[in-house]
Amino acid sequence: MRTATTNDDAHGRHRDPAKASPTADRLIGAARRVLARGGPSALTVQSVAEEAGTYPDSVRYHFGGKAGLVEAVVESLVNDQSFRAIARQTGSAPRDEVLHQLTAADGELLLDRDSYRDFFALFAAVLPDDELRERIAELYAGYRTLYQGVLCSEGDLSGDEARTLATLMNAVVDGLAVQKLLDPDAVSLDRVLPYWEGLLRTALAERGASQPAYESDPLDRGRP
Repeated sequence: MRTATTNDDAHGRHRDPAKASPTADRLIGAARRVLARGGPSALTVQSVAEEAGTYPDSVRYHFGGKAGLVEAVVESLVNDQSFRAIARQTGSAPRDEVLHQLTAADGELLLDRDSYRDFFALFAAVLPDDELRERIAELYAGYRTLYQGVLCSEGDLSGDEARTLATLMNAVVDGLAVQKLLDPDAVSLDRVLPYWEGLLRTALAERGASQPAYESDPLDRGRP
């Protein structure tokens, strides 16, 4: 589950947790409780407002409606402040160091089973809804962009290669989350994450040794 808000300028919708109002936070907490009790079908503007002790117009004011609320709930399922801080280091810190911090942050996220449970539960509502699907796809695109920025920081990957590897990085983390939810003791993150980080380092080192330096286009970097 990847929901970083690194492409705010590109889409203009993403919620900055530092600027969120107490009422908005209360509504998001209420939405998660409704979701946990009744599943995606129970997640309505009315039910969330009642759970939060406010009015449906308050939900619409803060989120525009159910689609915006669901998007905000998904974004709340990860503490993206840590990922924002990591992203800001791209270009000013060695790529290996930033890559290590990213995989460590992924590990912390994977330990939050409740957040991943809620995220996967929401898929039943997201997939049939064109607007919701588009919004959550944008969140994934934002995370791919974050990964691409790290992967391209030393100029040895093309934009297409970085996008491909970023997509794979997303898939690995979400796949681990599924396995941890189904059988928590079967996946040792202490073993898996360092191994995955080592594979990434090896792939990037081999690519750098076998290819001439690639001068990436900043506009290309920003595309999902």
